[in-house]
Amino acid sequence: MRILELSCLVALTCALTGCGERETRVHANPETGENVTLRTGSAIAAPRNMPDFAPLYPGARIESVLEGNGSAGNRGGMVAFRTADSTGRVAAFYRDRLDASGLSERNDADMNGSLILTASATGDVDRGVQVTIAPTADAPGSYVTMTYNLGGG
Repeated sequence: MRILELSCLVALTCALTGCGERETRVHANPETGENVTLRTGSAIAAPRNMPDFAPLYPGARIESVLEGNGSAGNRGGMVAFRTADSTGRVAAFYRDRLDASGLSERNDADMNGSLILTASATGDVDRGVQVTIAPTADAPGSYVTMTYNLGGG
């Protein structure tokens, strides 16, 4: 899913640089059938294909959304958002959800104050989630990016 990976970088860059106007872009590869929809700006709805194992944080202010379909039937996406809550509180919410998700391969990492939580299904490396939680520099709270893959269709 190279298109999904590339679009994740585009969405993250846009979110970090503060794309203020609401915009939707669809990128499709007619040769492979892969397609990605990227939405940025304010007052954006959550991705339509968000899995139960990767819920949106309560009160999240979404800044960008990416939804994609790969040529092998893989589906996934990314959502970037801000919250007034601390990284510790956001991490506790996602640890609870990931522990209850049935995704048995779990890993947590602390990278200089940013937390990275991952979970994937045993025997299905194409089904999982990564949540990156960083403290915001401009105000109290956290900036979160959540990338998820639903596996094959």
